[in-house]
Amino acid sequence: MRLILAILLLSSAQFGTQLFLPSLPQIAAHFNLSDAAAQQIIMLYFISFGLSQLFYGPWTDAIGRRKVFITGQSLFLFGSVLCYLSYSADMLAFGRVLQGLGAGAPLILSRVVLGSTMSGDKLKKALGSLAIAASFVAVLAPFIGGWLTTAFDWQVTFAVFAFYVALVSVIGFVMLPPDQPQVHKLSVRSTIKDYGSLLANKQFTTAASFKWLPTLLFMSSGTYLPFALQNNFSLTPEQYGSYMMLPVCGLVVGSSLARILQKYFSSQAIIALFWPLIVLSALILQFYPTTLMSTLVAYSLFMIASGAYYPSCLQLVMEPFKAKAGTATALMGAIDMFLFSMLASIVNKYWVTDIQSLGSLFFWVSMLIGVNWLVMQSGKTTITTKAESDLTLEDPSSV
Repeated sequence: MRLILAILLLSSAQFGTQLFLPSLPQIAAHFNLSDAAAQQIIMLYFISFGLSQLFYGPWTDAIGRRKVFITGQSLFLFGSVLCYLSYSADMLAFGRVLQGLGAGAPLILSRVVLGSTMSGDKLKKALGSLAIAASFVAVLAPFIGGWLTTAFDWQVTFAVFAFYVALVSVIGFVMLPPDQPQVHKLSVRSTIKDYGSLLANKQFTTAASFKWLPTLLFMSSGTYLPFALQNNFSLTPEQYGSYMMLPVCGLVVGSSLARILQKYFSSQAIIALFWPLIVLSALILQFYPTTLMSTLVAYSLFMIASGAYYPSCLQLVMEPFKAKAGTATALMGAIDMFLFSMLASIVNKYWVTDIQSLGSLFFWVSMLIGVNWLVMQSGKTTITTKAESDLTLEDPSSV
């Protein structure tokens, strides 16, 4: 039941991220926006999504899950309705910000309900199943979004999503166990100290970067490709959504392979095994003649690696910091969505101008991933339990 609940919670945040990507060109045309301006509206979701996790994580550790869930889902639902009713680009942007502020809650809770009650092989299997489910959502999202945009319009896409958020809200409220009596008060000082301890912890930052760096590539390519493919190859949003099912299926393949390989290899080894796919993806984008098929194949290779990295990274982050699972995953997610979405916006504005420049971005980021893996291996002798002892675990109520 906990795994089912985690999948439902994650799916709402996942749909909020990817359902609207095929609608980007139509949104730009509707409000007479440039491609870059339309991308910025989508990026606002990621930025507020990331910031919200900084609050939801510690709040979950302090007061329990149900209050956090109700707060987050309320913001999520209100923002979705506001996007549907938008009559201006500013109103749509504000709705996306509210969506992002709400989406942090179900994402954090999807990990906490597993990480706080499981460990070892059981946690590894649960995270693998969660990653596979997330991959299936990622496959469906662009297809559904493209079909809704073509058959109706981009606003109907937001209406359907608002209904889904409302449905998850009801199911989550029923399935989440009642909160236990408050153990300690939420202290800003202790929270900041915990975050500082995590950022200073080499094991945390090294492991989390295997989520951060692929996210940079995903956000940059995910907001650039709708314009590149639809404009260069005269695709409708529905066609774009259908074609994108091929690379997004790579997430399912990668997460499924990772779950199988977990029986035989460590998370560190799995990361190394799939790294060459990112390099190959970069080389195809940068040097192979640009066609629709070559772009989709290159993106598929990257998505396979991303699917394998997701559960491996979560395992590396959550297992050592079990006592502060909410805080650790919140900081990882906040930096992931906030910092790297802003970085993706900058990269798209000044670097990614065509498929070849996107390939060069993939290449240099893949090199960073490789260097980071070597750094992780150099500190492999550090025992897992030391990571948790290095994190501030004092009772905030005493501060």
